[in-house]
This record gives sequence, C-alpha cells and structure tokens, in this order.
Amino acid sequence: MDRREALKATSLILGYTLTAGTTAAILHGCKAESSSDWTPEILSQQESTLLAEVCESILPATDTPGAKDALCHRYIDNYFSRLRSEDDQKEFKDGLKIFDEKSKAKYSKAFLALNSNEREEILKALSEDAQNHVKEDHGGKPHIFRTIKELTVAGYCTSEIGAKNLLKYDPVPGPYQGCIDYASVGGVWALY
Repeated sequence: MDRREALKATSLILGYTLTAGTTAAILHGCKAESSSDWTPEILSQQESTLLAEVCESILPATDTPGAKDALCHRYIDNYFSRLRSEDDQKEFKDGLKIFDEKSKAKYSKAFLALNSNEREEILKALSEDAQNHVKEDHGGKPHIFRTIKELTVAGYCTSEIGAKNLLKYDPVPGPYQGCIDYASVGGVWALY
C-alpha cells in the first residue's frame, strides 16, 4: 500500500472519528485563501511556514499534488481564525513549538532544517505521543499532531486539488439521488 492509498484508507477511517472541530470546519465551508498576497490571520509568517512544512510532511507531493499545493496550512489558519476561541488559537500556536523542540532534541536543529527522512521520524514520534495522549486524560483536548493531521486531510479533501486528484469529481453533477448503492458510484465523491 503506497502513501496515497494509506491516506485514502485513513480518510475513510477518520470519517467516522473526526473531532467536532474538524467536522465543524467542513460543515462551515472553511476554505484556504488562494490569493498571492495572503497573510495568516492568527499565525506569524514563521509559524505559517512551519505549519506548511508539517502539512507537506504528512501529505507530500508525489505523482499528485501535496498538502502545500492544496494550501492546507492556510485552511488550518482560516479554521482557527473563524471557528476557534482565542484560547484555542493560543494553545494551537504554543503546540506548534513541539515540532522544533522534538527536532532539536533528536537532531540539534529546527524542523525546517531537517531532511524528509528526519522529518518523518519526528512525525512518527509525535504520532506515538498522540496515541499515548488518547489513553491519558487531557480534558478532551486532542494532541496537536492529531489536530494538524485531521485538518490537513480535511483541508486537502475539501480543496479543488484534493477534489480533482484524490476524490471523484464531477463539476456538473446529475440529479440528486439520496439513496443509491455505493458500488454503483465507485468511490468517495468530492464536496468541492
């Protein structure tokens, strides 16, 4: 199973376990701002660059575009600026520091200075931390890695790039049919 297939399987699994925040983002129609003069709403430029690289490490470009191409970091910034409280925004920004902390502890350099294999090792360690985080009581607060991973997948799947490259997409769909056999549609369709 390649990474793209794993993402598809993860998306289907996450479809059943998305946090309320991610579900709210999808339902409220969060979109990434695509203008060339975009500036982050809640993140600093440095935090935005770090988040873009974390998203790209989660969903790298292969034969299809990656998370940076789909502007997932902008989607996440939009999500936090529109749908989350100032306390949640501050907590998210503080949580981003863990990527550099883990990177410096293991490789003595910041996350942005790591090569792709080193970044993958850091994400693997954070994924394990997120698994342990679920088992511990943190007042219902998800681990930062889980939050970013969910929002990256949600941002990708709701982007035009994700709709056209990952999901089935029809810009002019036919009539609404509320109850049809899944086998007859042949896959997950885009909401774009």
